[in-house]
Amino acid sequence: MDQNKTYLHKLDVRTKLTVFFCILALVFLFNGPFANLGVLAALIILIVPSGIGMKEIIKALKPLLPIFIIIVIVTLFTASGNYFHESSKKVLFYLLPGDRAPATLGGLYTGLTFLLRIFIMVISTMVLVMATPIDDLMEFFNKIKASYKLSVVVTMAISFIPTLVQKKDMIFQAQKARGAGISQKGIISQLKAFIPIMIPLITNSIMMANNLSISLTNRGYGAYNSITTLTEIKMKTADYIVTVVAVICTAFCFYLRFSLNIGRI
Repeated sequence: MDQNKTYLHKLDVRTKLTVFFCILALVFLFNGPFANLGVLAALIILIVPSGIGMKEIIKALKPLLPIFIIIVIVTLFTASGNYFHESSKKVLFYLLPGDRAPATLGGLYTGLTFLLRIFIMVISTMVLVMATPIDDLMEFFNKIKASYKLSVVVTMAISFIPTLVQKKDMIFQAQKARGAGISQKGIISQLKAFIPIMIPLITNSIMMANNLSISLTNRGYGAYNSITTLTEIKMKTADYIVTVVAVICTAFCFYLRFSLNIGRI
């Protein structure tokens, strides 16, 4: 599928940012896992027809699996039950003898909520980056009269994300070939395996930043206080429809949360 012809890639950058911030608002609006699971399902339904590969997103989330497990385990025993419903205060089991360190149903729900929030934020951010051309983002900053320095920093940081991902994969394969024990099983072993990957990746990132600064200096960066763009972003009928629908859906969710008390633990 040609990604430049899908509905998500054709939308204006302002529409995408509006939907993105609406999703972030919904993520922190609900503190229960079932409501956030509904937000995640709706996000996946929007992503699938866009031609963006879910395999790339899952691949990016896979290294976070040990962190997800730790979050759920910790919140299972430490989440405060003062704000839980009576049904969520149910004790599943005790970690220590003498009915100490109870694992509550509300703690489990809290951990799953944190997990889903991270999932949704990572997925929505990746989709926004993958479906938005850098030129459109530059033009957006130009239209809102943002500092050209801010525009360049933000757009360059976003544009280098795929490059860093590729370098991470190259370092992973290189360290694996050297027998670094990266593919070992177990949470502790996987956390240790990040060390031989992150140190070269950080070093490469610093070198890339240094080379980039030299290139910008050679090209006269900072000589003028304004920037020029090659493209012109324009809101179309579809953009207005999507924006209005996103705002109405977000407002309706606020009504469900605060008027009907839906979406809390």
